[in-house]
Amino acid sequence: MIILGINDGHNSSACLIIDGKLTCSIAEERLSREKNHFGFPSQAINCVLEYSGVTIKDVDKIAMSSKHFIPAYYYVSRNSRITIEDYWKEQTDYWYPKLIENKNPKYLDVLSHRVNRDEFPYDESLIKNESDSEGMWLARVKHLSETLGVDKTIISHHDHHMCHAYYGYMTSQLRNKQLLVYTMDGFGDGANGTVSIGQPGKPLQEISRSSNCNIGRMYRYATLLLGMRPAEHEYKLMGLAAYNSHKYGAKAYDIYAETLQVDGLGFKYKKQIKDHFFYFKDKLQGQRFDAIAYGIQKRCEEILSEWILNGIKKTGVANVVMSGGVAQNIKANKIISELDELDSLFIPPGPGDESICVGAAYLEYIKHDKLISNIDPPSTGYFGPSYSDDVIEASLKKMIPDNYRIQKASDNKVAELIAKGDVVARFGDGKMEFGARALGNRSILADPRKPDVIHHINKLVKMRDFWMPFAPSILAEREKDYIVNPKNIDSRFMAVGFDSTTIAKDHIPAGLHPFDRTARPQIVHKSDNPSYHSLIKAFEKITGVGALMNTSFNIHGEPIVGTPDHAIDTFLRCGLHHLLIGSWLVSKE
Repeated sequence: MIILGINDGHNSSACLIIDGKLTCSIAEERLSREKNHFGFPSQAINCVLEYSGVTIKDVDKIAMSSKHFIPAYYYVSRNSRITIEDYWKEQTDYWYPKLIENKNPKYLDVLSHRVNRDEFPYDESLIKNESDSEGMWLARVKHLSETLGVDKTIISHHDHHMCHAYYGYMTSQLRNKQLLVYTMDGFGDGANGTVSIGQPGKPLQEISRSSNCNIGRMYRYATLLLGMRPAEHEYKLMGLAAYNSHKYGAKAYDIYAETLQVDGLGFKYKKQIKDHFFYFKDKLQGQRFDAIAYGIQKRCEEILSEWILNGIKKTGVANVVMSGGVAQNIKANKIISELDELDSLFIPPGPGDESICVGAAYLEYIKHDKLISNIDPPSTGYFGPSYSDDVIEASLKKMIPDNYRIQKASDNKVAELIAKGDVVARFGDGKMEFGARALGNRSILADPRKPDVIHHINKLVKMRDFWMPFAPSILAEREKDYIVNPKNIDSRFMAVGFDSTTIAKDHIPAGLHPFDRTARPQIVHKSDNPSYHSLIKAFEKITGVGALMNTSFNIHGEPIVGTPDHAIDTFLRCGLHHLLIGSWLVSKE
């Protein structure tokens, strides 16, 4: 059975599963070059079909994630095109009148400057008003059917949170054990959190569902309150939080703590609030920006820890999988991993909305009497396409100026460049990593021994906020030298934070958080990515350090590069001097 999975909302994406095996998955933003792309993933669909060697006529079923999307968000391409100023306008001119003043403003009137009806591809005759999610679903199905030339009967939808849950569940290497699967995000299909039990070889059994676990929404609006972009810059707030402490951030923390409470496997409000922006905006007047970051981060850690602990105590199951947007909070994941009652924790690569297309495809496969045991779970985070040397060479001939040097690359040559202080962008020879974390194949690499390299990279290409850490890629055989991980938590995907060792502070200071010295590592196994592992080994041979500093290969504000053309174009537009692409090393002379 061939199943095409599609997410056509926030962080739109597509995947293909053939006889239970995930052959390819990619987010639309990697191809459209529009960060957090919102809407129909036409290029992603074409990519996964072409890479998997099938046509749309070969597809048996199309599984779409999420049914309840409101039309207004499609008109404005919410989350991808609207600005920080637009988000503020949305709060002041739409949500405040609606929630506080009991008025009925029109969303599309408020953001009329972002509406482009010429780009709206759906049949408006099926949509009654800007909030008609049922009509929007009919329009989405019609558009998909007509665009791909498929019968509507092969198209089905799957619940947003179950897509999150099954993605995490089916990707986990813990599936041979009893599992608790948690999902939490801003909102999706009427809920923002679920808890399910997974038994080996059996479908998930949902035991709790809530529309009241608003820590993701509170975090989102704290991000906006600090002048950063919601649904994108939460990681900045998370990084900033470490610079404050309870001594100075207690008041901000108390303001958050007096509202949302854990109630068993659900949630309740100690103090009910009408909205999640203006309430905290008013209460937090006069608080330092880093105190606000500390307060919401600490409360997030407490909420998630208590929620998960309650599930372990209620069910007796101590192996936990987390998925959904909130699962991207690395600092909270660290606290959860350290719970005495927890045996193991798994966070899949890209647990946000970009992955719900995969969850939908798995759900569709299981729906048709296919056993979970027949599903071949992906064992790495490399779900995307790869590109042959011929394709890469053609791009180099087409795009690289004559005054640039192109030579055959070797691990030793590249390792020597990095060891002497050069920064090298890497477009790897294997499949592209999935999600927002670069795992070596679409990465910028540097010497982790040199903290000043962070400022160098920021100047050349990244332009990140000064407080933001970078991450280390660590050889699996050197993991215990650099991070404290007594439970052997799967840390291949930069999804969990860890305390660092004394050796790490000497060997990889550039890959540690500048303030608390924690790490969010990618542990590199030879079996997962042989060529990247070999490069780090070459660096280790020269320096004695079994790690590289790794950050995503993109210019600030742009998605991670997807194709050879994107990699070369980005290289040409930034200050980097070296590009390792496939078998070639390109240098600006």
